[in-house]
Amino acid sequence: MSNTKELTVDVRGSLCPKPVIETKKVSDANPSAVIITIVDNEVSRDNVEKFGKSRGYGVDIRQDGKDFYLTMTPNANPVAEICEPMSYGNRVILMTKDYLGEGSEELGRNLMKTFWVCMLEADVKPSKIYFINSSVKMVVNDSVHLENIKKLADLGVEIAACGICLDYYGVKEELGVGNITNMYAITDSILGDNIIKL
Repeated sequence: MSNTKELTVDVRGSLCPKPVIETKKVSDANPSAVIITIVDNEVSRDNVEKFGKSRGYGVDIRQDGKDFYLTMTPNANPVAEICEPMSYGNRVILMTKDYLGEGSEELGRNLMKTFWVCMLEADVKPSKIYFINSSVKMVVNDSVHLENIKKLADLGVEIAACGICLDYYGVKEELGVGNITNMYAITDSILGDNIIKL
């Protein structure tokens, strides 16, 4: 009989990215265990399956009513022999507004909350995140994003907000994380590094 430990992650009632994040936490803490993740929607099923396969798990899916049981067996689907994730040492994110995407700002603000949760859980972090225009509202004391951005700063991500932008929105004295920078420093950095604009 196998002595392999089996762990269950019951995330029924949760929407992505939570099922993936909770499965990843168990996987990181127990790399040799068989993980059974239970979800109750197809999007979460598909995303957990992709996560498992990307980590080299064999993934077996069983449906029971509206619930999906994903049994992930380690080392059953080996991925390339890379011990460490790709280093993005000079990757810079330029935040330009306080919501993600175009179209509905309400949806964009909800997506932004999810973005910061996912950024915290990602294996690879950017080296710097710059905030310009209305995105500076995310690094002030009453921001719903402040806690997650502070955690990124604690992990070594450089956080910097545009001083002119903070002045424009009247929130310079409310800066809750990171430091104040200027457009020259931001421009100099984004011209020299790999930049992602959001």
